[in-house]
Amino acid sequence: MRYLAIIGIFMAVLRSGHAQNYIFNRLSIGDGLLSNNISSVWQDKTGYLWIGSQSGLQRYDGATMRTIHYERTDQMISDRDGRVWIRSGNKVGIFDPRSFSVDYVPYENSGEVFNPNRIWLKKDASGKIFLVLTGRNCQYFDEKKKGFSKAASPFQVPANLLITDVVEDPAQNRYWMLALNGFGYWDKKTHSYYSASHNPFNDPLLKDPLTPAAVSRLYIDKENRFWMAEASRMESRFLCFDGKKKKYTTRALVPDDQQGDYFEVYGFGNFEDSITVAYGLNCFRAFQNKLFSDLRSAANNPYGIQFNSISGILEDRERLLWVATDNGLFYTSGNKHDYVRIILSQEKHRGTISSLIEDGQRNLWMSTWGRGTYVFSGGLQAAAVKELNNLDSYTKFVWALCADDRQQIWAGCDGGRLARYDPLRKKAGLYRPEAFENNPVRQLIKDDEGQLWAGLQNGDVFVFDPGNPRKMERAFRLGGPVSRMVRVGKDQLWMAVNGRGLFVADMRQKKIIRSIGKQNARSGLITGIRDILPLDDGTCLIAGEKLGSVNTRSFHVDFDYLPTGQFRGQLFTLQKDRDNNIWIGGSAGIFKLNTSTRILTRYSQQDGLITVHNNSYVPERSLVLSDGRMAFGGNQHLVVFNPEEYKTSARPPDVTITGFELNDRYLPADSLLKLKTITLPYVNNAFGIDFAAISFVQRGRLTYEYKLEGLDTGWTIITSSPRVKYNFLPHGQYRFLVRARNEEGQYSATITELKLRIRPPFWRTVWFYALVVSAGAAILFYLHRLRLQKLLHIEKVRNRLARDLHDDMGSTLSTINILSTMAQKTPDEEKSRQYLGTISRTTHQMMEAMDDIVWSINPVNDNIGKILARMKETAGTVLEPRHIDYRFEVDPSVPELHLPMEPKREIFLIFKEALNNIVKYADCTVVVFNLSKKGGTLTLTITDNGVGFETTAAGSAVRGNGLKNMQSRAAGLKGKLSVISAPGEGTTVSLSVPIT
Repeated sequence: MRYLAIIGIFMAVLRSGHAQNYIFNRLSIGDGLLSNNISSVWQDKTGYLWIGSQSGLQRYDGATMRTIHYERTDQMISDRDGRVWIRSGNKVGIFDPRSFSVDYVPYENSGEVFNPNRIWLKKDASGKIFLVLTGRNCQYFDEKKKGFSKAASPFQVPANLLITDVVEDPAQNRYWMLALNGFGYWDKKTHSYYSASHNPFNDPLLKDPLTPAAVSRLYIDKENRFWMAEASRMESRFLCFDGKKKKYTTRALVPDDQQGDYFEVYGFGNFEDSITVAYGLNCFRAFQNKLFSDLRSAANNPYGIQFNSISGILEDRERLLWVATDNGLFYTSGNKHDYVRIILSQEKHRGTISSLIEDGQRNLWMSTWGRGTYVFSGGLQAAAVKELNNLDSYTKFVWALCADDRQQIWAGCDGGRLARYDPLRKKAGLYRPEAFENNPVRQLIKDDEGQLWAGLQNGDVFVFDPGNPRKMERAFRLGGPVSRMVRVGKDQLWMAVNGRGLFVADMRQKKIIRSIGKQNARSGLITGIRDILPLDDGTCLIAGEKLGSVNTRSFHVDFDYLPTGQFRGQLFTLQKDRDNNIWIGGSAGIFKLNTSTRILTRYSQQDGLITVHNNSYVPERSLVLSDGRMAFGGNQHLVVFNPEEYKTSARPPDVTITGFELNDRYLPADSLLKLKTITLPYVNNAFGIDFAAISFVQRGRLTYEYKLEGLDTGWTIITSSPRVKYNFLPHGQYRFLVRARNEEGQYSATITELKLRIRPPFWRTVWFYALVVSAGAAILFYLHRLRLQKLLHIEKVRNRLARDLHDDMGSTLSTINILSTMAQKTPDEEKSRQYLGTISRTTHQMMEAMDDIVWSINPVNDNIGKILARMKETAGTVLEPRHIDYRFEVDPSVPELHLPMEPKREIFLIFKEALNNIVKYADCTVVVFNLSKKGGTLTLTITDNGVGFETTAAGSAVRGNGLKNMQSRAAGLKGKLSVISAPGEGTTVSLSVPIT
């Protein structure tokens, strides 16, 4: 049996029953829902829970509530082909859970539907989707026309039948037709419609007089029971027809205490294969084991379900029942667990549970501070111990209980009282030892010799024989309130003293053998110990602000027994179960610590275990019963449960990547997971990954481990929300790995992976490297070309110098040689002088040519300023002896220009040639030399006022060898030479040369 016990003010009242043992959990707006008015709930193959409301559609993975669709969602349903159908008001469409898009589908008479509650999506037994326009017709989906139509329906009904629902009955090969104005079925074999007025085959349901004329809801369960709700404006009836026995079962009708309550049934469902559930307006009822129960709870029940209407239910793949209500989304695991919950009524007298013990007859004794002592039999039938409670006013304020060797119960009370109760004779006695000086008795414990030890509020510890309680022996004076006394081994007594620390005594010698205070423990936490638990031969655990351990040999204290951050709040009580797991009661509830894996698991009403709802229940006292069950009590609540039922045996499901955020922008993970590798940019690559092992049963009891291969060397454990974030990773290939682990240390069967690639910056790409190599090769080739050009240029200069020296020097020297020979041989003195004059002139010309060659190859003379100086020198040498005036007009920017050797030499030679022509032919008195620069062109203009000559065409100059040489030299410079002249008008020679 499962029990729910509630203790009254003066006596214990026990109530039992199935429905009351259902513990419901609620999700609301505070948990992330868009609205508390839930319209639909559906689970996909991955395990996601989809929650629809008038505010939109959300997806829930147990950790994150993510909004997917902001349009109202009234229904979600999947067909036999795996398509997901969604109804939003009067619109019906196919929903893609990967892209989160909806493709709306047309249906007949859609323009006449204005009330969204008058249209419903349905699925028949074969998985086909159809649409019911309430009070109008039924339309099936036509795969060819991609729309709903009456013609696609597999049956025909009378035209006047106002259809409200269709329920397929595969066992009888028929469709049951529910209508506002009738009830009947369409037979697949005869292709005919039958009703109570047309029942040639005497169908037992149609001919039974209890069958309503109009049925609003119909559900056929696995046992061939027909669950029906009558359509009536006056009252609602809830009926069940047994198809096997062919009669109505009266036990399924509304219970007597609920007759006359108005309700409407919106639908039926199945839970745990054997429980039929009806839900709707003011209706939530379950039929199980021939019992009919109302699952609604009182408004003040924090563990129940409160609502006005229920729009749908869902049993998920882990056998949790989800209930969509107008007051949020509720869920329950049913009544799988065997537990007892005791609640002390606080209406007139407050009472806080202060101590728990079990006697030799396996009775559970519970003391309270304010309401005395209670005893529970093996079946946990509760009774107040009146004889003990009524001894005086102080015996209602009990701090500690203890049973002696004769199984008499001792109570340490406020005001320095000791009370003794004999369960067999039901007699009680009261003692007020003077040595106690009216100090409350906070702790009682029995040693191996049968003596009792009492720890007081003032820090005194007394020992006495229960057969002679008036003889008290003070064993220790500890100087502070004794908060906990625990036997460790055979002879040691460990005592926690508020504000002082931990004291260890030898019970035989009545001697303190160790005192552990702030200095010894190196922590002030030692002064706030609330409980002590021997773990093994060498370790004791201590609970307070943190969970610590004490070595029983060296007495070394360590307060890092739990991983950092796993437990918040005060720890009050510790117990060890048969599997060596440590159960912890604290301000945050009841936890289980697996000592092998060091994993801490919190249990709550989500797991079917009432732990903490508000400050009316904080588990401060605990006890392991002889049958292995555990009792945790605090304030006015007591919970007794079997820890074996809370073992985690199921391996955690594989982790699912539930979300991906890039630069705080959510991207649908379903679409990204289709990619073999997710590629991200080098810049702005901050991303977050959400994941969850989708299990609502194990929600909050799993830990996650992850690592990013390419960055992390080991696994990282997540103790908070299952989400990781990375900021600006270096480029490269990565693999994100994640797995779940339960409290037993079992991992997910498969490690979930997500491949990522961070694109390198352009300067780290292959094409950039190729470009750099190509550019380097091009530069090297260019430098090589420059080197070759320089070598060729040098070679060209050498060849030219060789040629010039050969042509000019060689021929001139040959001429000098010939003339000198002739001068020596001729007897004529006059001719000899002529030869010597020719030799002199030739020698002078050779020296000038040599001087020009040396000047042109000297790099010091590469700027225009040096060229201009030589031009002036040459012009003065040539023109001044002939009394010809000359002047140079030069732009200010020209002298700073530099010219290579070849252009410098050629320009100077053109200048000399033009100067020689002026001297020989111009017969002028003035010559003007002009040097100017415009853009990338250098222009030399030479103008005289001589006799001029006739040119063949304007701008041309081709007569004479001198002009031809000048033209040839200008062409070699890629320049332009022009000669403008006319008889009597002088001559202008213009040379334009490109410069860089």
